[in-house]
Amino acid sequence: MKKNLILFFPLLAFLFAHAQDVKIEKPVISGEFVHIFNPNDTRFKEDTTWYTNDHTFIKDQDGTWHAYGIIGHHPVRPWDIETRFFHITASSITQEKWLDQGYAMTAEEGVERVLWAPYAIQDKGIFYLFYNIGNMQKNAPNEASWGQLCIASSNDLYHWTRYPLNPIFSDPGHARDSYVMKHKGKYYYYYTRTFNEVDHRSAVAVRTGPDLFHWSGPKLVHVQPFRVNWGGDAESPFVVYRKGIFYLFVCRAMTEYNQTDVYWSTDPENFPSGNLVTTLPVHAAEIIYDKKAGWFISNTGWDKKGLYLAPLKWETAD
Repeated sequence: MKKNLILFFPLLAFLFAHAQDVKIEKPVISGEFVHIFNPNDTRFKEDTTWYTNDHTFIKDQDGTWHAYGIIGHHPVRPWDIETRFFHITASSITQEKWLDQGYAMTAEEGVERVLWAPYAIQDKGIFYLFYNIGNMQKNAPNEASWGQLCIASSNDLYHWTRYPLNPIFSDPGHARDSYVMKHKGKYYYYYTRTFNEVDHRSAVAVRTGPDLFHWSGPKLVHVQPFRVNWGGDAESPFVVYRKGIFYLFVCRAMTEYNQTDVYWSTDPENFPSGNLVTTLPVHAAEIIYDKKAGWFISNTGWDKKGLYLAPLKWETAD
């Protein structure tokens, strides 16, 4: 009976969407990836193993694009060397080589163990950066430790000030990979975690709030069956709202490192696993929209030397 109900609810949601004449779309990579940033070009020439990982894009008031993200080098030791955010800029989203602006932030010794997976958003004239600082406990990397989610602010996207009440919240399973969305006056904060402290299924959670500083308790919006201490099969959540439908992008980093699954829903707080729209061959993808150039998707990861962008289009799903 339970199995039948699990299969029934995604079907019910699908029928509801069509009854409301809502057309489900799927994102399609529509061009070649351009290697916009190779960290090895501007770092130690004797070491060409630099990589980037989870990242974010934002455009300032003057039209300049900025990107921030994890940077490290091989051998991969996330808990030891991923302690800074790279910062690159471009005059347009289609610029082939972005300018390296050095490091936007560096982890504070004794307080911030890492700097992971930033997400940038502008709100009421101020820029905010959401990020994870890990856990200072000795055995944190080897268990479902509580990740600490933090916030910094900036007026110019070059200088960042940490919020004095950081962390704004903490969750099990190395909670990380922030994505923040405003919809109809309400803020949604999506992030990666485990199902709970003892059930280590990979999950995406959301917290909601009236602003960027006051958040509700967590609600799980999507659960993957793969179990791992750090929720690694539901990484890099990103939500796009189009024509009455929400689309959740989730990277399956543990089972398929370079695969991102896309799920649809009419409810931003529930993305059933049966609502799979498509899969894309990318890791830690961000979706970018530019009014002039259109839609783009990014790609990066430990197995790549830097950050890539490709055009994206939306087609009617089969």
